[in-house]
Amino acid sequence: MARRVLVTRPEPGAGATAKHLAERGFEPVVLPLTGIVPVEPAPLPGRIDAVVATSANAFRHAPPALLGQLSSKPLYVVGEKTAAAAERPAMFSASDAAALADMMIAHLEPSSHILHLAGRVRHPALKERLEATGHKVVEIEVYDAVAIAFEAGEIGTKLGAEPFWSALVYSQRGGEILRQIATQVPASFASTVFVCISREAGSGLADTGCELAFANSPDEAGMMDVLERLD
Repeated sequence: MARRVLVTRPEPGAGATAKHLAERGFEPVVLPLTGIVPVEPAPLPGRIDAVVATSANAFRHAPPALLGQLSSKPLYVVGEKTAAAAERPAMFSASDAAALADMMIAHLEPSSHILHLAGRVRHPALKERLEATGHKVVEIEVYDAVAIAFEAGEIGTKLGAEPFWSALVYSQRGGEILRQIATQVPASFASTVFVCISREAGSGLADTGCELAFANSPDEAGMMDVLERLD
């Protein structure tokens, strides 16, 4: 069977991922399931001791004026891509949200006020962990992941006739949409291994009987490592 890999992440990342897959001998099929759009943020709170972001989308879509207001605050981010998108000093990074929370707890004064530049769909674990240790977290939404609308029959045409060897899952929202698609065209996913960037992303496919594999690190390199081991 051809090693067809479904890429479900939004652009601009989907095209880059497809290129990386092709370079490794896989057959990528790009089908973004969501698009990232900016949302109007709420006003900033009066006190901010530190800023946290878990996605590069926070910096791609937050208003420049808002980011300017926060530029003097210590910044904590998840992952190299988020750090690169931030393009600023006074920054600390960790490989995942759990490690970042531990870092913030160690660095920050007790009862610090933390601003999270967040997406509309997000996991509560970071906020819960920080608030459990006495910090105050305010989440300001600056972007949203909206489902892409497909015309009747369009999905089947885009997927093609051959089954998928693997599918890459980047978010819980994407996993939930992919779950619906797999129900509509089960032959395309009969033996697919769904490679998830995190446990959170895989939760959208929980209890389906699908074969799930999880990246050891929440990034594309971790997902590629899983694909190489499956080969």
